[in-house]
Amino acid sequence: MTVGQHAGLWAGVAEVGITPALGADLAGHFSPRRADTIERELFVRALALSDRTGGGQIVLVSCDLVMLPAEIIAAAASRIADQTGLGPDHLLVSATHSHSTPSTMPELGVNDVDPTFLDRVTAAIVQAVVIALTTVVPARVGWGQAPVTGVCFNRRSRTSGGDVVTNAPCDRTDLIGPAGPTDPLVTGLCVEHRDGRPLAWWTNLSLHYVAAASDTAISSDYYGALVSRLKAMSGDGVHVQATNGCSGDINNVDRGAAVPDSGAARAELVATAVAGAVLAGTAMSPRADEVPISTRRVEVDLVRAEVTAADLAAARAHQPGEELRLSWVSGDPMRGAAADYFAERLPHLAARPAEGTAAVAVARIGELCLVGLPGEFFAETGMTIRDLSPAATTTVIGLTGGHLGYVPPARAWDEGGYETWRNALSWTAPGTAERLVTAVQEIIDEH
Repeated sequence: MTVGQHAGLWAGVAEVGITPALGADLAGHFSPRRADTIERELFVRALALSDRTGGGQIVLVSCDLVMLPAEIIAAAASRIADQTGLGPDHLLVSATHSHSTPSTMPELGVNDVDPTFLDRVTAAIVQAVVIALTTVVPARVGWGQAPVTGVCFNRRSRTSGGDVVTNAPCDRTDLIGPAGPTDPLVTGLCVEHRDGRPLAWWTNLSLHYVAAASDTAISSDYYGALVSRLKAMSGDGVHVQATNGCSGDINNVDRGAAVPDSGAARAELVATAVAGAVLAGTAMSPRADEVPISTRRVEVDLVRAEVTAADLAAARAHQPGEELRLSWVSGDPMRGAAADYFAERLPHLAARPAEGTAAVAVARIGELCLVGLPGEFFAETGMTIRDLSPAATTTVIGLTGGHLGYVPPARAWDEGGYETWRNALSWTAPGTAERLVTAVQEIIDEH
């Protein structure tokens, strides 16, 4: 090949299976569940983009998991650097947040964490990235955004008494409306061979999981259904990645019950709607075979939520089935299985160090800006970042680079609700979301 043929954008893709054996302990509920069937296989997927004109590189990695600890990502990144020379700043590794996958973080405290499975995930991330980097071909890209209708709902409801309740029963009569916005904007990145043949789709939407057909099924939930939909639309061999945005307060529960389907049927409907938005925003977008790529990642110092002596005493005195109210619980008290869980887990929060760190990342692919945040953020946080970005198209990938649990914006702490309750997983103090947004803005301003 001539030098000119080597220039411009190159892309490579890979997917590696990580489906566990039946009997695996599934995360995502307040009680253990053992898998007895497989609804959808689980994968680690990687999309590598290399601008050989400017020298920039980025690999987008998505994992069909409820969450990923920073330690696993760091271990994979170290091995990738050893094998390829690619540094951790050039990786955006995220979990989809499917609730039908094995637990990967002991901080949850409900499920067994299988170290063999964690080793398998680490190896799969390394393998997928190495394959994607070593199989690149000349490519061109396009990107865009379009809203999806009837899919995103804010699960935090404001009551006539001024409280905020998460996932309130649909027959509750004191609800006066959602406590925050939704962000129904679907981001799509289309990757093609230079002659226009489709190579890959990458997508992002701020939406919590949509449940599998069975509580004991292994499944990639709606994310896997979306992958299947876009593959079917694009042809054999096309690579697809579905990622999550800022969905800490967003789900697919329609209180108006416009479409009554649930479980796997609902996931298929959601996937079809989101696939349509991906195509609407991206299929006809301009293509470019030479785009600058840049990446930046920074560590941010964070503070743990305070646990008082009175909180610990209340947790120790708690009896199963009783309500529980701790110093940082506003609005309705904890009830039922949630109260039992948070009472049992509070000492584990208190045992965490008073300070910690987390990473935020920003990647630019031409006028597409991708921001990685390490946890479950509210939709308004993602919208704030989009508003402050000078890029033509910006989206936030949640659950990226690690997991801080729920990270509510400042106003939510006084309103209360499940997302503000603290445990060893959701350990950060009020103000964390704003601190991380500031760090993102500083990176963006420097670019």
